Amino acid sequence: MSMSAKLRRAPLRIVTGAYIVNSGISKFTADDDTAKSLHDTASGTYSFVGNMQPKLFARGLGVGEVAVGAAVLLPFVSPVVAGAALVGVSGALLNMYWNTPGMHREGSPLPTEQGMPYAKDVWLLGAGLGLMADAVFAPAHDKVVELETVVSHRRAKTSRRARRSARKAAEQLSAGTEASRAAARRLGELGAEYAPVAAKKARKTRDAARDAAEQYAPVAADKARATRDAARDAAEQYAPVAAKKARAAGKTARQWAEEFAPLAAEKARSAGETAKQWAEEYGPIAADKARSAGETAKQWAEEYGPVAAEKARTARDVALQAAEEYGSKARERVAG
Repeated sequence: MSMSAKLRRAPLRIVTGAYIVNSGISKFTADDDTAKSLHDTASGTYSFVGNMQPKLFARGLGVGEVAVGAAVLLPFVSPVVAGAALVGVSGALLNMYWNTPGMHREGSPLPTEQGMPYAKDVWLLGAGLGLMADAVFAPAHDKVVELETVVSHRRAKTSRRARRSARKAAEQLSAGTEASRAAARRLGELGAEYAPVAAKKARKTRDAARDAAEQYAPVAADKARATRDAARDAAEQYAPVAAKKARAAGKTARQWAEEFAPLAAEKARSAGETAKQWAEEYGPIAADKARSAGETAKQWAEEYGPVAAEKARTARDVALQAAEEYGSKARERVAG
């Protein structure tokens, strides 16, 4: 039995038990008239009481009430037992109230003036039934309370875990944000540090190119003019000699032509006849060879023509890429 159940039942048990104990103790000292009144009332309903002495009955009734009151007062007595005792006592009193003429109105449970002292004992029946019902349903109630407590503890534990997880996630997010800020600051520092150096290097390279152009351009122009002048001088100097040599060579060629022309004509006629004989003799063979060579050339063209075209296209693409790549660089250098 839980402490909460004992505390919950304590007021009812204390008040009810004290009332019954006091009622029982008062019957120990009841006078003859009170004892006889109690005896007559009880014997009208319970006939076996009529064989007892009124004084003895009163004392026995007092002992029973003290016992029931003590059972209700003592906390170690089960509420079911205490409630059953109260139900028994109240049931006996209410049965006597109902079966005694003049105690209640005809056909109604409402008491008369004579039955009022006994009708009020109905609250003992309610107290007994309340104790018994509470004892029966208390375990289920306590179990529900226990389950609610367990669920509440688990929810609190889950909530604490969730808060810890959220706090850790917030800390990690804060750390990541700080790292991002540090990286951004570092990049800014590097840019601020090396940007002037790069700009300085570029200016120095541009100035060096300009100085080289200014320094060597006049030299190149002078060399070109000197070469052009030397060519002009050579032409002026050696042109008459060359013309004279050419006239002498022409004269010698005419002399040789006059001298060797008949012989050359004879040799030409002889060679023509010989060629004609060879043509008649070897013409068909040469034609076959020519046709075979033509077919071989056609086969080679068909076989290697696509490869050569592909090689040509590849070479053209490479040349275009090189022109695009190095032409832009050359333009950049010239512009710089």
